[in-house]
Amino acid sequence: MSLGRLAILLTLAVSVAACSGTGGLIGGIGGILPCNTGTQVQLASPLAGQSGVSNLSQITLVANGNSNNLYSTYQNWYVYVSNGFGTQIQGGQLNLVADPNGPHPYASDFYYSSQLQQTLAQGQTWNAFLAEQNAGSCSAVPLGSFST
Repeated sequence: MSLGRLAILLTLAVSVAACSGTGGLIGGIGGILPCNTGTQVQLASPLAGQSGVSNLSQITLVANGNSNNLYSTYQNWYVYVSNGFGTQIQGGQLNLVADPNGPHPYASDFYYSSQLQQTLAQGQTWNAFLAEQNAGSCSAVPLGSFST
């Protein structure tokens, strides 16, 4: 079999596995398509790109509006952070919170927080993600990066 045909067969096999919804090699956090929040979402605290963040024990995000999948299922979502060294720290389920002093990027801002399981180490860059519990084959939604 030629190398070209082998590449095509491998591509097809991976595509079928991705569409099967079984998780596996491409499912869960490593899925192909991001989980469907139904709205725009970004970091609120800390802000994306912020540096010198200290004593961080929770992540707050802001979403556009409340007529969406995230708002109606927010208890099924959580935030996790990871650094470039393989450390991943999960947060608890999302909770609706008030953040009157937070950023207001949308016409209708709704804030959610996720309590981290431990305080983040200082001097590192962290990438934040929004993930859905039992999401099947979708991937976590990137929220942005910040530094401690």
